Amino acid sequence: MPDFLYKARDSEGNLVQGTMIAEGQNEVIEILQRRGLLITSVEQIVAKQKVKQLSGKGMKRGHLSSRVKNDDLCIFARQLGTLLNAGVPLLRGLTVLEKQIGSAPLRFAVDRIKDDIQSGSTLRDALDKHPKVFSKFWVNLVGTGEASGQLPSVLEQIAQYFESSGELQRKVVSALIYPTILMTVCTGAILVFVIKIVPVFAQMFASFGTELPGITQMIVDFSGILRKFAVPFILLTPVLIFLFMRILKTETGRLYFDRFRLNLPIFGNLFKNIAIANFARGLGTMISSGVPILYALEIVTKTVGNRVIEDALEVVKDSVRDGKSIAEPLEQSGIFPPMVVLMVNVGEETGELSDMLKHVATFYEERIATMVERLSSLLEPFMLVFMGGVVGFLVVAMFLPIFKLATSIKM
Repeated sequence: MPDFLYKARDSEGNLVQGTMIAEGQNEVIEILQRRGLLITSVEQIVAKQKVKQLSGKGMKRGHLSSRVKNDDLCIFARQLGTLLNAGVPLLRGLTVLEKQIGSAPLRFAVDRIKDDIQSGSTLRDALDKHPKVFSKFWVNLVGTGEASGQLPSVLEQIAQYFESSGELQRKVVSALIYPTILMTVCTGAILVFVIKIVPVFAQMFASFGTELPGITQMIVDFSGILRKFAVPFILLTPVLIFLFMRILKTETGRLYFDRFRLNLPIFGNLFKNIAIANFARGLGTMISSGVPILYALEIVTKTVGNRVIEDALEVVKDSVRDGKSIAEPLEQSGIFPPMVVLMVNVGEETGELSDMLKHVATFYEERIATMVERLSSLLEPFMLVFMGGVVGFLVVAMFLPIFKLATSIKM
């Protein structure tokens, strides 16, 4: 169906303009008249005009395909909820927010959502047309809020969910930035030493005409291999990364990789706690918003970020479908700690499951923050000592023949 650009006046004489998808001008006029608007003009947007209109808003193809940040979605949910709670009509609220949105994909989606709502669509159905921007988590919570008449409070819960998730992500990233930078710099320094400096020593040692110590010969041989295969390795690395990403997109590849992550000595427990926190926060938010528990489990299962835990939650979903509890299959999975099982069991028995899940999420988010902080404080000195040991070993290996030669000259 074509797009139409319309201009009209409301009962107070204010100018109202926008776009609408309809079968013809008569349908647009009929819809506007039902809203009590005085129509001044209705014209069809031709293809060139539509492209120009979108490009004027900064909606380039590259922007439309980019991902919307959680912070942008959080701000949008909170502001829209505040406007609705203050009595501002939904369409007016979207119009106001559209002018303030900095994310091009989100701004484009809001523009299309306005058109759909003007055409009589619900907010839930309008959001559902933009799956790359609004997830099923968004869509179903909004649908529940519309049905119960509690849309402002549901939008506030969505904002709180994204705030908690974003804060947890920022803590993990910020705590691991310094160790990552330190590792990168130290690794680069070692590679420069092995590729550039070791060959200079190797030429000098060759002029001595003496047999090199074992560790020195090993370093020299390693330097030669690294310099010989450095270019092919650099060229092959993007191919290996591409193949690895393709494997991760397969069901089997993702399952094995997620299982490997959970079994890592130090970081495995961290990854498990992050998945549990996401599960508890998401399920608690959806249940408190009125989403049926079976449907909430189906959506949350796709958001935990680990295939092993997703498989365990599939069993939980089947148990709930058969009229059983959540706690029993959680315990049988062997993945969820006893504390989580106990809290869920108490929540089911007392009818306060959503509150219990939010308590679990808060507990594990604080635990994750503590674990990340401790890991960061332990990794920094460990990496400094390790890298210092490697550099010291290389220096000793390079100067050992010189010491040996000086000793033989004195004798």
